[in-house]
Amino acid sequence: MTALRLTFTDGKWLLAVFAIALVVRLAMVAYAHPDPRDGRFDDSVWYDTTARHLANGEGYVFDPNVWVAADGSPIYPGESELSPTALWPWGYPVTLAALYAVTGDSVTAAHLLNVLLGSLTCVLVFLIARRLFDLTSAIFAGLALAMMPSHILFTSILLSETYFGFLLALVLAISVYTVLDPDEAETPPSHGMLAIVLGLGALTAFAGYVRGEFLAYGGVLALLVLWRYRKHAALPLAALAAGAALVVVPWTLRNAAVMDEVIVGTTGAGRVTYQGHNPDTDGGPSLIATGQLEAQFAGLPRKEIELQSNREGSRLAREWALEHPVDELRLVPKRLYRLFRSDEAGVTWLQSNKPWFGAEGADRLIRLSTFVFWGLIAIALASAPMWWRQRDPRFWAVFGILPFYIITFGVLFIGDPRYHYALYIPITVFAGRGLAALWLLTAEHWRTIAGDRTPLSYLRSPGAPPSAPTA
Repeated sequence: MTALRLTFTDGKWLLAVFAIALVVRLAMVAYAHPDPRDGRFDDSVWYDTTARHLANGEGYVFDPNVWVAADGSPIYPGESELSPTALWPWGYPVTLAALYAVTGDSVTAAHLLNVLLGSLTCVLVFLIARRLFDLTSAIFAGLALAMMPSHILFTSILLSETYFGFLLALVLAISVYTVLDPDEAETPPSHGMLAIVLGLGALTAFAGYVRGEFLAYGGVLALLVLWRYRKHAALPLAALAAGAALVVVPWTLRNAAVMDEVIVGTTGAGRVTYQGHNPDTDGGPSLIATGQLEAQFAGLPRKEIELQSNREGSRLAREWALEHPVDELRLVPKRLYRLFRSDEAGVTWLQSNKPWFGAEGADRLIRLSTFVFWGLIAIALASAPMWWRQRDPRFWAVFGILPFYIITFGVLFIGDPRYHYALYIPITVFAGRGLAALWLLTAEHWRTIAGDRTPLSYLRSPGAPPSAPTA
């Protein structure tokens, strides 16, 4: 089993990446810290309220009392009772609930948790790039994520993105350092390796209950495990499945008992699917479509509305997609455009209906975020010959995130800049390789024109570097 071995130099740079990421995110949270209890209308209200009910021992419930429009009017007039729910993934609310139980429902503690998790994600990106490439690439990969505007901005919002990004990076780090290591000499796998694969299965499933779409990525990892172990793959695949079952089965049994229906994922899946596959869809999110879906079951108890909307949304979306194949093809580029048109999500979710920035400041931040996002993509694409590894399962574990999310939100569901958050990790890993190459080329050119003198020495003394020697 391959050990994680870092040199003293590796450790210094790892700590530097962590420190920079931590300081920047602490500064961000000190400046902007939206409170989900201030009357806003966004997803943070769900996560915070559900976590508080869990911490108080009231179970995983839907609370209609906290949802208000910008003018303060209730979204669900006439409803006040808590009802059991499976509407959204439970991973982030459960984690917040554990934190709230210790800190007395502290929103500040939740923001600080985001700061820590966001900073650790940068460390994990450093480690992934270090394993796949070299130290210089790892430094640039870690720093690229540490200074990425949207990744920083999301730290201030109590949404699941920051937590999920950490879990995703942890899944990939475990994969590239142990489970998918092609240099691993133990065949068949040892008991220690099987224990790690079991843990990886559980971790992947748990990450799928923080962001629901990621449950399906377990299938991708299973294929890579099959490729890595080949004729010895039966036990690792069984361990991976058993680990996932440790997380999936209790949730499914809970739903069967409490929701009176076998639900592996969430009851929100049907709504999201319907948003992307209906006569009026433009390929993006639509609260109108969700409202129309729920209106068919008005008057029923909230739990029944949730269950019926899920079933009906799935049915209508499936029928519309099958009956309108040409329209479905036309929607694919629309979804992809909405997925990649900008990197605005970190700003727009900070604004919500209780904005932290003025219109001009928000616009500048969106332009900066988008410039950095597309700049890193351009560097990653330009340097593809340097990082492409066709026969390395570790590479495919990281690279596979890109086509997985493009297909998930560009073809199957709905496109929105928020949903490309997971792509920050592979983009910065591969852009790190390109940035390292640019740095080395620049350093080589400097040595050619300046000899042994460093750039800093020219700042301390007058004069410019001598011209490059001519042939």
